Amino acid sequence: MTIETLFRENFRPLTVYAMQFLKDKAVAEDIVQELFVNIFEKKETFQTKTITRSYLYKAVHNRCINHKEYQQLRKEMNPIIQESMGNVTEDPYQLSVFIEFQDKFLHVLEELSPKCRQVFEMSKREGIENQKIADSLKLSKRTVEKHIYLAIKRLRKKLYRYLNVLIIVACFYEILFTYGVRFDCYI
Repeated sequence: MTIETLFRENFRPLTVYAMQFLKDKAVAEDIVQELFVNIFEKKETFQTKTITRSYLYKAVHNRCINHKEYQQLRKEMNPIIQESMGNVTEDPYQLSVFIEFQDKFLHVLEELSPKCRQVFEMSKREGIENQKIADSLKLSKRTVEKHIYLAIKRLRKKLYRYLNVLIIVACFYEILFTYGVRFDCYI
């Protein structure tokens, strides 16, 4: 079975399945299409004969959940980011760079492991102390610090070109100021 055949046979049912979660046909179609693009790009890894319907449905399900979490995070972060922007909106170039940064920032957060993201958000967004995070999640304080370090390292690596914008936003995430010296985040 070719990827094209797999696409033709499963696109519509998978889109209907995705719509059950997302309630938006265009987004559901995009998610299913992205799945097949991903399969096509990794066709050397995948053997179309071994791709089952259950795999496709599970992949769509996971992508829908990720999309909903991303939209929720974006919704929660938008007021904070807007408040942090200050005078950025006066310059169209800065605004476009900032919007691009915001999108990339949220994608990087989404790429973190669930536990790492949870620890990072508890620390930075909610301002909870490391020991309290460790106690509530039943982790050691050192593990919490390691999760925060890994999140900052990942953000720094992925958002290097947005350093100027990152400095603007640093006040609400305190990435550079709280952990910059400790983890050598200054460039």
